[in-house]
Amino acid sequence: MTQTASDWVKHHFAACALDWTPQAARGTAHVLYAPVVLGEHDIAQCAALLSDEERQRADRQLTFDGRARFVQRRAFRRYCAALATGAGIDTDLSRIRFDETTTGQPAYNGARGVAFSFSSCQLGVMAGWSATHDIGVDIEDPTREVETVDMAKRFFAPSEAAVLAEQATPERETHFFQLWTLKEAALKSIGHGLAYGLEAFAFEVSPQLRVASAPEAFGGPSRFDPHLIESGGSSAALVLHDRLPSP
Repeated sequence: MTQTASDWVKHHFAACALDWTPQAARGTAHVLYAPVVLGEHDIAQCAALLSDEERQRADRQLTFDGRARFVQRRAFRRYCAALATGAGIDTDLSRIRFDETTTGQPAYNGARGVAFSFSSCQLGVMAGWSATHDIGVDIEDPTREVETVDMAKRFFAPSEAAVLAEQATPERETHFFQLWTLKEAALKSIGHGLAYGLEAFAFEVSPQLRVASAPEAFGGPSRFDPHLIESGGSSAALVLHDRLPSP
């Protein structure tokens, strides 16, 4: 029997994807990570699942690496949606379609009540989903060069920037990426992106991770549950948002 692209993608991610769900979040959320693959056959199989619009977007990428990461991200979305719905091996992944909200966040109507979040960097792709909470995930490559103090002064809360300014390298760099991933994940958990402002959330990593401030429009700090994920040489975070009760 000829193997379809959908079958290939499912077998590929089943073999290489890693469960990055923090222990404290098990039962509430699922977090999955897959390393980037750059083989032409691998990318062709992933690309076969995409819509015409997605393939056009992929073709507009300036480099092969950029195209490879784009199509893998979109194939991984479909694989995770199949896992989240329990459809599993019988699902044709090419039939799964994600829409985008007005703020650019992915939404899958085939899994009512399940919130998804996705992120990627040079190292790999990351997905998170939850049937009980709104969710945000973010992954960054902590080896890339960043002017940590200047960036923190521009985009972080004053309390966070002050702590970073007092730290020495490499502790400062580690702390910077922890805060960055937490902030991006938190913004995604409320359905927004960077345009909402990284300073909207403030975190304290030490001595215990906690949300120091969060928008009152979304319930304030007590509504958020942050988790740091240090795996695979990356810096990553998961933030769960307790959904506000309906009026």
